[in-house]
Amino acid sequence: MSARIHLTGHVESPDFPRWIARHAHKLGLDHVTTEQVPSGLQVTAVGAEEMLQALALGMSLGPESVLVETMTITTAACARQGR
Repeated sequence: MSARIHLTGHVESPDFPRWIARHAHKLGLDHVTTEQVPSGLQVTAVGAEEMLQALALGMSLGPESVLVETMTITTAACARQGR
């Protein structure tokens, strides 16, 4: 499953993308990207739905350097590659 998570608030801290990448790695998520957009921060990741939800929860609490005001999560199923 893939997720796009849009965060607004005080989310421009330079340590936040590293914090997100570290936690996403611990949760076993792949293809994690963060992008500053005019309205906040957009994060994309691929992995198990439960782990994507755990990442979103973690980001909502975030490190002390950020204050997430709103979060929008858009998910989609990923096509699986044959082995």
